Amino acid sequence: MSAAVLSGLMGANLALAGGVLVVMAVRGPVRRRFGALPAYLLWLTPPLCALAALAPAPIEATPLAPILITAGKAARAAVPPVLATSTVAQPVLALWALGALVAAAAFLVRQARFTRSLGSLRPHPADPRLLIGQHVGAGPMVLASPWPRIVAPADFDTRFQGEARDLVLAHERVHLARGDAQINALVVALQCLCWFNPLVHLGAHRLRLDQEMACDEAVLARRPEARRLYAETLLDTLLAPRVVPFGCHWPAGGAHPLKERLIMLNIPTRSPAKRATGLALAALVGLAGAGAVWAAEARPAPVITKPNWIAKPTANDMARFYPAAAKAAKAEGFAVIDCRVTATGQLTACKVLRESADAYGFGAAALQLGTIFQMSPLTIDGKPVNGGQVTIPIRFSVPQT
Repeated sequence: MSAAVLSGLMGANLALAGGVLVVMAVRGPVRRRFGALPAYLLWLTPPLCALAALAPAPIEATPLAPILITAGKAARAAVPPVLATSTVAQPVLALWALGALVAAAAFLVRQARFTRSLGSLRPHPADPRLLIGQHVGAGPMVLASPWPRIVAPADFDTRFQGEARDLVLAHERVHLARGDAQINALVVALQCLCWFNPLVHLGAHRLRLDQEMACDEAVLARRPEARRLYAETLLDTLLAPRVVPFGCHWPAGGAHPLKERLIMLNIPTRSPAKRATGLALAALVGLAGAGAVWAAEARPAPVITKPNWIAKPTANDMARFYPAAAKAAKAEGFAVIDCRVTATGQLTACKVLRESADAYGFGAAALQLGTIFQMSPLTIDGKPVNGGQVTIPIRFSVPQT
């Protein structure tokens, strides 16, 4: 059991890392061409890939299956075989759980220290929904403590006045409306579970940057004339580059991310058609990535060796589908068909494996007879037939007239 859990964990981490690499490769071009929101939504791809890796493996059935299965086997081969043994898997799982707990504790301590650094929070006299901290330099931000709220520094009214103040609050309200604080909490949870995966931490940092750019874009789409003032307001916040684990902090850390945001502000607002195309592309990348991971886990269809037949072709069926040319020539033959079995025992997707070397068409006749066969949902030894594969040899004898 522990070996299976560890195998699933490693598979999900490989899929998660692969999803991060894909997003890292395409987020820049997507943002420049279609906007910041599609680039932000691309980050759905890594968790979708991880969930696909944990989903029940499909039965090999697609044209791309051989390529994807080969890729999946190559990825699993990267995991040392010794980890598949229960004696090694148990201590490795214990180490993973300990690391996840330590990472979670570290994030919680950071959050607690950050919250304490704000001092006591009080409602703003003019806007009770806005909380003002006791100290300067902390905020503005969306802080999840215990639920997401907008928190501003003590000097908020003097640092941000007039239209600049409205722009900052509009940015934070976009965070609230989109549930970005909750998304960041889920990202932190993934970082704890995948504490040993450097690509997850790198992806979390890039996701926050794309999140901020998406908010910038949303604000400026409504107020494009305020582009210059918005950039100047962003520059003012460089004095306090802090990141809150559970929340959304402006400017989300450091000079380089701020530079990327300022560059993005110079790009004109995209048309609705371009934005819609970008959103569709982001959804397509996510679904394609998850589908590829799921298909890579494909397993061969189980071969049914003890079928419990409840319906078979009768002599009349054999005579009805007997090839006319073979019947006229009084020729006998055979064919072997291979079929998939549904949950109800019906045969589907039949194909001819072998048939008589003559040209009488016994293979085609066998495929017609395949529609008559039906199994019990359980085989003779009690195993379910759903998704199974059965091979049926059929010998054709000249029907008696």
